Amino acid sequence: AAPLPEFVETLQSQWGSSSAGGNTVSARYLDNPQYRLTIRGNDGPRSRSSGIISLESAQRHPVNVRVFRGGFLVTRVLDVNTVANSGKYRTQFCACAIDGLEEGSYTIVVSTFEPFMFSRFKLTIGLDQPFSVAPIAREGAGMRQRELHGRWTPGSNSMGGPVSECCSRNPRFLVRTSRATSVMARLQTPQADPLPLVSISVFSFENAVLGPMCASSGSYTNSPQGVATRLTTLGVANAASEYLVVASTWDRDTDAAFVLYFYSEDPIDITPLAQ
Repeated sequence: AAPLPEFVETLQSQWGSSSAGGNTVSARYLDNPQYRLTIRGNDGPRSRSSGIISLESAQRHPVNVRVFRGGFLVTRVLDVNTVANSGKYRTQFCACAIDGLEEGSYTIVVSTFEPFMFSRFKLTIGLDQPFSVAPIAREGAGMRQRELHGRWTPGSNSMGGPVSECCSRNPRFLVRTSRATSVMARLQTPQADPLPLVSISVFSFENAVLGPMCASSGSYTNSPQGVATRLTTLGVANAASEYLVVASTWDRDTDAAFVLYFYSEDPIDITPLAQ
């Protein structure tokens, strides 16, 4: 019999209609169950931890477990940020070896190969150093969500990235708020092939004049999971404020549909602006 790691913890949960996100090329990968793994180590010199993480599905679905750096909600899959991976999706059971991880926090994502493969599952973590593990809340948990659809159309509103003088003529959405509130936005192009390089930005918008940028998703990327801004506070207390959300592609005259998810802690009004 193989020796068991000194520290073991087992969690049981399920992939359901809102949490069966599919594999890493799925736009919904970030919806899969995620867990924060915190390796505490011992009281001596900084040490490294080794062990194994296994995943077992109640149904005969192909499954995978992947470990990322950071301990935060994974919103985009990057190989450079992956520290362990069970490899190819395997029917009903998979495992990955943990070899020499430093103390700190990591994110475990468990997934089925296709979205909407529903099943209960058991996640077992065994390490040779003390650790803790806890679920990570989904993106926008506890916030109001708006789902808006749009399209970049060549010759109309597909004006390219920031090097273009007409970047603000890309698809735009007007946000009105009557108080200070936390917001974030995610932009995805799940139907596009190939995936365009995209970005999303939020600008102040006073008296119909585009003001300074308040938030941005950063560099243009063609990740299947899209791009997202960080949690940002918009508005001021007891006063009406307006902002403009701009969805853009790096290349001009891109022809592609997109989905904008906008989250807010308090009620806001968001509407598309005619071009």
